[in-house]
Amino acid sequence: MADEHGLAKSDGSGGSEQLPMDIEVDAQGFASPEDVAAFRDRFLRLLERRTAIYTMGDSTSVPKHVAIDILLSVCFVLGIDPDQPEVPDRLLTVDLEDEFRRRLAQIECKVELSGKLWQDVCATMPPIPNTALQHTVASIGDFPKRYDFRSMAHEVPCVFDYPLCHPVPDTLLGVDYINEYLRRLLVESDFLRRFELDACIGVLERSSPDYVDLLVNLYEPIATNAIGRAVIGKSPMPLRVSEEERVEIVARLGSLDETGRARVLLEAALRVSEAVGVDDDGAREYLRALVPELLPRIEAGLVPGELRGVFV
Repeated sequence: MADEHGLAKSDGSGGSEQLPMDIEVDAQGFASPEDVAAFRDRFLRLLERRTAIYTMGDSTSVPKHVAIDILLSVCFVLGIDPDQPEVPDRLLTVDLEDEFRRRLAQIECKVELSGKLWQDVCATMPPIPNTALQHTVASIGDFPKRYDFRSMAHEVPCVFDYPLCHPVPDTLLGVDYINEYLRRLLVESDFLRRFELDACIGVLERSSPDYVDLLVNLYEPIATNAIGRAVIGKSPMPLRVSEEERVEIVARLGSLDETGRARVLLEAALRVSEAVGVDDDGAREYLRALVPELLPRIEAGLVPGELRGVFV
């Protein structure tokens, strides 16, 4: 079932389908051909075992798309990147069945953490109406029940309509993606709750009047206004930026080069965190990460000399 090009799996029609994985070994040249061959055999036996479990013992032959999913799931559990399938040296000599069970238990613990993070998000979400956010949080609430971490651990059986200010990297899969999404959403929700609801609604209505039904992030415009006010030494709490205050921001940033603007904005983001009581380093860095995204928008607005499209 294995050849020099990768892994093959029966497709149930008498032939075999090549799975998209060439096994290499990240052993810095110290692994012998025998070690690699032995790993291939153990890996294939593990795949057959997981396939039999998936089919409840009926068969080790499955359609190609199912075989690929089982392969991706096994790779995810073992910590192998199927797009760059270098097998970690640590896997060469271990019992793969034992290692798989051990890491599967770790994933189960992560699923339990998902439930706790979801509860924290629900308890922290500000009462700002947004259909996409409500639907996304509701979908994630069903994740522990829908997530087949034993056979399809790489999948994320949720609908993500709500865009985060800083999206989760596509390199994260399965429960790792869910937990990181929830952590980031928790940071955003905690930040929003530190401001008066009416002040938040006012910013959202001015930046995106249809914010309730549109797929827009709520954190970004509110954080942007808070940073803008801090740039000119004002308290971020009122959030609203008046025309006169925009003129002050233009005067403050207009005479600086990009490096100078970045420095001023980063310092302003730090002052916002201090002013609203954000002590967590990760949450502070999340706010600071907005600055590189603001810089091109500010530069474009400074050309005509006004920033109505940035600070509202």
